[in-house]
Amino acid sequence: MQWTKQDTKQYLPEKQYVDTVLIPLIPFDPASETKMIQEAFQRELIQIFTNLIEKEYRGRIFLSPEYHYLTNQHEEETTRLNKWIEHFQQQPFQHIFLFTFDPKWKRYESQLIGHLLWIPGKADGDLQSTETQSFVKEQVRQVNELIQAYW
Repeated sequence: MQWTKQDTKQYLPEKQYVDTVLIPLIPFDPASETKMIQEAFQRELIQIFTNLIEKEYRGRIFLSPEYHYLTNQHEEETTRLNKWIEHFQQQPFQHIFLFTFDPKWKRYESQLIGHLLWIPGKADGDLQSTETQSFVKEQVRQVNELIQAYW
């Protein structure tokens, strides 16, 4: 289920069956034109990933709105992100997954309440290319296996 009116209307009466939330972590650096392009590409790629994961487990996973943060502000963002997670825990979601391509989150993983799903992402590319589609399919398969291991 996604953060849409229709899915939320469906989620509310069924929320006792939806025990997992997936939160996409999206970096943003408006000061760097090069990083903006790379981060925009990675955001699009994360949307594809998380939508495929949500589709696979529709009715069990709730896909949260994206969590945006300024690049290189991980330490400061840890507290804010944990407050977000605490609100999801009150729903109550038993499993909280944070999805990112940003390896810097690995340094703060032990301070996060949820489970960090870090995948080495592609810095750039064509979302429609066979190479990118193969990369996505293989990584989604592996992430799905990881999520299932927590259930």
